[in-house]
Amino acid sequence: MTHLQTQPALPESERSVATDRLSRRILSQALEQTADLVMITDVNGKIEYVNHAFESCTGFGLNEVLGQQPSVLRSGKHNKSFYCNLWDTIRRGEVFRGVIENRRKDNSIYYEEKTITPLINDEGVITNYVSTGRDVSENMLVQKRLRHLAYCDILTGLPNRVQVRRELSQAISHSERHNQSLAVLFLDLDRFKNINDSLGHDLGDRLLREVARRLRRTLRNDDTIARNGGDEFVVLLRGPLNENDVVKVANKLLGSFTKPFTLEGHKHLMCVSIGISLYPDDHATMRGLLKGADIAMYQAKAQGGSCYCFYSRDMEKRVLERMELEKYLHRGITENELFNVYQPQYQISDQQLMGAEALLRWRHPNMGLISPDRFIPVAEDTGDIMSIGANVLLEACQQLAAWRGVGIDLPHISVNLSPRQLSHPGLPRQVRETLSNTGVEPNALVLELTESALMQNPEQAASTLTELKSLGVMLSVDDFGTGHSSLSYLRRFPLDCIKVDRSFVQDLPNNKEASALVEAIVQMAHSLNMSVVAEGVETDAQLDFLNQVGCEGAQGYLMGKPMHPNDFVRHNQ
Repeated sequence: MTHLQTQPALPESERSVATDRLSRRILSQALEQTADLVMITDVNGKIEYVNHAFESCTGFGLNEVLGQQPSVLRSGKHNKSFYCNLWDTIRRGEVFRGVIENRRKDNSIYYEEKTITPLINDEGVITNYVSTGRDVSENMLVQKRLRHLAYCDILTGLPNRVQVRRELSQAISHSERHNQSLAVLFLDLDRFKNINDSLGHDLGDRLLREVARRLRRTLRNDDTIARNGGDEFVVLLRGPLNENDVVKVANKLLGSFTKPFTLEGHKHLMCVSIGISLYPDDHATMRGLLKGADIAMYQAKAQGGSCYCFYSRDMEKRVLERMELEKYLHRGITENELFNVYQPQYQISDQQLMGAEALLRWRHPNMGLISPDRFIPVAEDTGDIMSIGANVLLEACQQLAAWRGVGIDLPHISVNLSPRQLSHPGLPRQVRETLSNTGVEPNALVLELTESALMQNPEQAASTLTELKSLGVMLSVDDFGTGHSSLSYLRRFPLDCIKVDRSFVQDLPNNKEASALVEAIVQMAHSLNMSVVAEGVETDAQLDFLNQVGCEGAQGYLMGKPMHPNDFVRHNQ
């Protein structure tokens, strides 16, 4: 059997000689040729050596840094405590590991994944520090980009809903430790859906970017503004602060919307509703504060928008009821629970039937009749008003054709248009197709619009009304006198009729101011070739006064309540 021969171990002295020989032969080559950045300093941090990789990465040559401190690379991106921790670690003889953001000779920033090792002699004394590192800038930039995508809203550049929740959690912890308050504001653009519907999502996105810039300029640097999604924004105000401080900020935010936004050469006046919740008075958790601000924002919208509301416990119940109503409305549309009733309109001079106004009603299987004042604003906010409005128009035209088929000579049928319908570019086509499908002549259809709908975007409204007018339909302003326009302003629109609001009619004829106002409206309308219809007529005295001042038409309980189609037939036969 053959036995393997083993070499005897080298004596320790010979091993040391071999190691020294190896070190002298290749140590300098290893340091110079390694891809890692190498820096050696003395115990006081003065640079004694750097390799070629260091020179190549930083732009500093060996002769430029010899005797210098490593701070020659300092970028200013790390605070004092970072460097204190680094030196405390290596002076204890421990290895420091971390990523340091350094600055090259040309002032550009790079990220170095660095290890600093203390060299300790046989007596246990630190003699030098050896720093080795790798340029990981590309990896760090990729990570930054990923973090940006995770926590930043791509459209506006603001923090997104994930980031604002992180910041809110941190702010709550800080406020709890320092016994301070903070505020969360929920902002929602009023009628933003009208912009998307009428101008398209591209211009809607451009508007959101402009809104984000304007909000950011309005707030302090210490405040956080984030996009929560859609047209919702969240503002975080850090303490110390009180309720008056929050009110000042809310008013500044509202004031930032007084100047219109310009999109493709056209000015658009936007409004915002703001809900506010306070820590710790309202809620002490992130979810509670966000929910409270959201609820308060809904209340601000319910009050007409362009205002702010503070959260309260009572408010929560009302908002939850509204959200429940929204859910019921979706189902009501599907289940055909919404229907039209019709209120007759008469010529005052001869009491002849001149038309009927289609009025929307909703009968819920459990709650009974629900007032339009409650569900129409909900339908506007959700966008359901588009399908609802289309059905009201179709049913009204079909009903007019059906009545004429049984001998009721009804000259006109009036249909109300919501602001959102008016802003939709497809409205003229929808009206044209409805008239064609039902066989109703265009001049038998009266489309009624409120002053507020016209004034939201006057330029666009004028364009849409002109297109509708070219179809041959009649146009009327409903509830005149309750908005912010004037007859002289309304002459810009191709209108045929003005309907005087019931709030002016109810005081006739005994109230001198109301009488003078109604008479003036009638005279100015006639001077602009518009006819006048009075709403809410309930007494013979009111009717007589309207006849005296030349008002052409009237509708109200005196002549007939809103009624179902069959009742309308019996009432007018």
